[in-house]
Amino acid sequence: MSYKDEIKMINKNEIQKIYLLYGEEEYLIEKFVEFLKSKILNSGFEELNLSIMDGRELNVEKLIDACETLPFMAEKKLVIINGLEVFTSQKRTISESDEKMLINYIGNIPDTTCLIFYGTNNIDARKKIVKEIKKHGKILKFDKLKDASLRKWIKDRIESYGKSISTQEIAYFMENIDYVGKNGQQNLLDLDKEIKKLISYVGDRKKITVADLENIFISSFQNDIFKLLDAIGKKEVSEALKRLDHMVYQGEPIMRISATLGNQLRNLYKTKLLLEEGYSTKLIASKIGIHPYVAKKSAEQCRDFSLKTLENSLRNYLEMDLAIKSGKMKDDIAIELFIVDICTNE
Repeated sequence: MSYKDEIKMINKNEIQKIYLLYGEEEYLIEKFVEFLKSKILNSGFEELNLSIMDGRELNVEKLIDACETLPFMAEKKLVIINGLEVFTSQKRTISESDEKMLINYIGNIPDTTCLIFYGTNNIDARKKIVKEIKKHGKILKFDKLKDASLRKWIKDRIESYGKSISTQEIAYFMENIDYVGKNGQQNLLDLDKEIKKLISYVGDRKKITVADLENIFISSFQNDIFKLLDAIGKKEVSEALKRLDHMVYQGEPIMRISATLGNQLRNLYKTKLLLEEGYSTKLIASKIGIHPYVAKKSAEQCRDFSLKTLENSLRNYLEMDLAIKSGKMKDDIAIELFIVDICTNE
């Protein structure tokens, strides 16, 4: 049974005596726990009927005492254990004797108690404690959302702040996160942080635009580097130098500009090689360890450069960097000459 099906059962007041919640999506697990709190705890008596314990420092006897204590002015009480490591064969945070005590107790949890274990990504279904929980309660897995569910989650989350977002902007959002796929490094907690940044950025405006998303997913400094490389790729010397002057005027140190420019040139070179091998931008982001938005921009920008130009530019960049660090050339003059050289030579 999925957690969504279990929510339907809980809404019918069919609440289990014990739950084991696990999986990658901590955000969904936290929401499920909050949902159970809202269904079990009566307003005004929450603290009297709620026990929360740290599984890393769990005293099993105290856990049993908490479960055995009758609820006050309510049908049930809620006992929550977060981070107990006993559900896989690799590690445990309680002794073997305490684990046996807990296993023996699971079948004796009173009807007036709902006990929740959560805070683990995986479980070992062969372990006796897992089998006992399955026998007397429910084990629910919280996986990452699939495409359609993720789109709906993004839309609902943004609309919960009174904002509107179109299908196009949702697609753009999804293209620039590292969530989808088995190699995705982000979870819904990460996406929720991005959404909160977005909401803060747009302020009182209701509609989310692609421009808003671009500004959220990448820093203004990184965007300035992209604009500088756009000008360099189009051989627009005056525009490129104007972009450089703008960053310097904004207070960015020349050496930071130089280092970031060098990193992005390396990204362009690696991206161009991988594109020629048939890699998608999503795979490129994962393979060379860059943000999906940076991979997308790199794929667009590397079209303006040949491999030979990128190789020469990287070689010249190393020479420029050495000249600056050895004191042979002033940093501002060196980077200007470097930019002019890329723009005027193949």
